[in-house]
Amino acid sequence: MPDPIKKQIMDRVLSNLAPLKTNGTFRDIIREWDVLRPSKTLPALMVADGKETTFAKTSTVWTCRFDLHLRIVFPFARDKDALVSEVQKKIEGDMTLNNLGAIVDAGNEEPAVVGEAATVHRTALRYTVQYTRKVGDPTAVG
Repeated sequence: MPDPIKKQIMDRVLSNLAPLKTNGTFRDIIREWDVLRPSKTLPALMVADGKETTFAKTSTVWTCRFDLHLRIVFPFARDKDALVSEVQKKIEGDMTLNNLGAIVDAGNEEPAVVGEAATVHRTALRYTVQYTRKVGDPTAVG
């Protein structure tokens, strides 16, 4: 049985980000919902889906939107801008998510403010993803 469209989208996002682990930009990239979970290997990238809403609908399809949260955890404040840029390049390089949906809002950054000498720094990017699925079949693109 095929996966729901939303899971396919999240798998696509993780696949797009995977080269950032193999090239050494990140030591860990995981799908994670717990924002307080400390990563043992830094820098790390945590990917999570957020609140979903129905944006439009017909009798046969629903168009849904959800937030895509990308949390970047890193040891040195000086690395933030470069890490954010690398993530943005990968996400924005596939705006249609392999025709599963579309990224409709930019990666708005939400940095956590901590002192320069802190041992762990965090920032987050939030994109909005839109997709259409058939009513009664969450596995079929509408």
